[in-house]
Amino acid sequence: MNNDELEVPMISPILAAQAGVIPLKPKPEKAARFAVGSPNGLTSNSWRIWASKHGDVYIACRDNFKEAKVSLHASGRWRMGFTTEAISKNSHLLPSDQNRAWEVWDQPPISLPNTVIAFQLVFPTSELAVRPEQRIPKEWKDVIFIEAAPPGKLTILTLFVTVGDMVLTHECEPSFCLASLDIGGGRYAQLIAHGDPENDLPQLLEQSVAEAQKQAKTSGITIPDGAYGYFFGKRENGSRFLFGACIN
Repeated sequence: MNNDELEVPMISPILAAQAGVIPLKPKPEKAARFAVGSPNGLTSNSWRIWASKHGDVYIACRDNFKEAKVSLHASGRWRMGFTTEAISKNSHLLPSDQNRAWEVWDQPPISLPNTVIAFQLVFPTSELAVRPEQRIPKEWKDVIFIEAAPPGKLTILTLFVTVGDMVLTHECEPSFCLASLDIGGGRYAQLIAHGDPENDLPQLLEQSVAEAQKQAKTSGITIPDGAYGYFFGKRENGSRFLFGACIN
């Protein structure tokens, strides 16, 4: 067996926390990078989260879906949409008179003591689709791999905005703090990886994919094999979420 065939071990979050590897605490403008799944098998795309010097928090995909990002501004005015770089490179992404933000919303109210549930990335194990040979080293450098969920469960990365660097844990599912970003004024953006029941996500996923396929057919677009899409949603508490799915 050569070095290219050696399996990369998954690191236990408990051991990583004991060793001081997590939570990651990047300085402003520096990112924490992560993906869900085993480095030896199928994974999600590679993602990153970072904060600006002004306390704005951003979430973006690193190896695909690069044209968009989540922007949680310190002002409390939040948005999801195309990046300025994407628009400058491809003016056909949207009409010139259209806002590059698909969705703009206000920071949700506090739903836990001194804590706002800000945003979620939802990863159904059935939709992990990136193969090892598709991972370009530059775009996958320093990525922390998070274990995929067992049947009937989801792996979710929830971003909380807290007053103080408090310890957050899921009340009944496995969880750990992947990153804690100091965003000023005694506030922190904490990214918690945790399990969650699937609930109605499989139905939402099926409906979203069917709608995407219908829109493509109506527009005369042929969806290529292996196509993958992301879908945006809203929770009852005002927070937003994003999940990916295989479209064809």
